Amino acid sequence: IFVAALALASGFQTALKQSGSPDHIIVLRKGADSEISSYVSLDAANIIRAHPAVALGADGRPLASPDLVVIANKPRLGQQGSSNVTVRGINSEGLALRTGVHVTAGRMFAPGSDEVIVGRRIAPRFADCRVGDELKFQKRPFKVVGHFRVAGASFESEVWGDAKVLMPVFHREGGYQVVVLRMKDPARFAALKKELEGDPRLGVQVTRERDFYEEQSRATTTLIRGLGIFITVI
Repeated sequence: IFVAALALASGFQTALKQSGSPDHIIVLRKGADSEISSYVSLDAANIIRAHPAVALGADGRPLASPDLVVIANKPRLGQQGSSNVTVRGINSEGLALRTGVHVTAGRMFAPGSDEVIVGRRIAPRFADCRVGDELKFQKRPFKVVGHFRVAGASFESEVWGDAKVLMPVFHREGGYQVVVLRMKDPARFAALKKELEGDPRLGVQVTRERDFYEEQSRATTTLIRGLGIFITVI
């Protein structure tokens, strides 16, 4: 039991660390301790995306992804009850930003459509997640058109769709939960952090993406290890 608990904690920590890139920064509401508890207004997201320190893609558009992040409760397969699933709304820049995304079955969702893709880790564990099935969010059906992986990152436990389509479904039209962007020069992180956090229009906090996910993993891994020790002692 003790070894299993340590292995589970280590696997969880590794998955979260792999979710972050050293070239990316994550922008959340000041004081927010997670993506779910954060909120970045549409105006603030546009100001951040237009910053000259943001790297540009091959099409000349900024590599910045304002993401909708919400929790949906879905029934599990093979057992009674349901569990929470993270739903992430992204845009085309978000797909270009996350270069490690690979569709393992089906295809990528079409922008502006009622289509979603499901991470490979949760696809076999939840109902209506097979390619061709319909997932309902707030009674609105979304067609599952593909499964994806992201090199073992925690994103593989999420459902992805078009942000602009998902926002009214979850009544989040006013803004996003987080903005992720790639820096032109990662060495200028400290200066960019100071500038964005000092802008009174934004009200945000800035962290390297890898540091953010590593911090997110600490509380959960500590809990898992503690439970393992407790059960082992008993």
